[in-house]
Amino acid sequence: MSKKNGSDKRIQILEALNRCLQNKPFDKTSIKDIARAADVNHGLLHYYFKSKEDILIQYIDYVIDHYRNMVKERFSDKELEGIDKKKLVQEFFMFTHDRITLDRSLSKVFIEIWEIAVYHPAVKAKLQSAYQEWMDVLSHMLTPLNNDIDLSRRTSFAMVAFLEGMALFSIILDPDSKEFKKILSGFQSKIIDML
Repeated sequence: MSKKNGSDKRIQILEALNRCLQNKPFDKTSIKDIARAADVNHGLLHYYFKSKEDILIQYIDYVIDHYRNMVKERFSDKELEGIDKKKLVQEFFMFTHDRITLDRSLSKVFIEIWEIAVYHPAVKAKLQSAYQEWMDVLSHMLTPLNNDIDLSRRTSFAMVAFLEGMALFSIILDPDSKEFKKILSGFQSKIIDML
């Protein structure tokens, strides 16, 4: 089996887990459910993954890599070179809330993952690492605007917490309402104004 084919099968299985988690909780999702959604024999899952929890851990990495690559692609554009730093942060905020915060299917899955993280140290460690990376990227963008590393770190922490709270609300409230979007963009504007 070629490495490329093996990588494709892994991705197929990870995407199948995502589809499963759109319909029922992880603890109610079986290996057979994931295999069925991936259109593979459930024995093949054990070839690529040690356990159902291993699939979840690798799924988190897969999602994080996907969004990391999306951010790198968007913010390495030639058109962003020389852009005003505040405008760049504003672009980052807009990109984040359009692509991540308001992605209800992603939020639905991550609410499930947050719950799992409470009881599974490996899942918790993955999430801690992902959030730390997100805060580091944001802090790195904010520091040139205020020349205060501590303020940038605290602001990035508050910003990520706010966006994750809004992601949670997007599942419960109507994220398409004008009020929801007004709160989201208003908070981000206030952060930029503070800088």
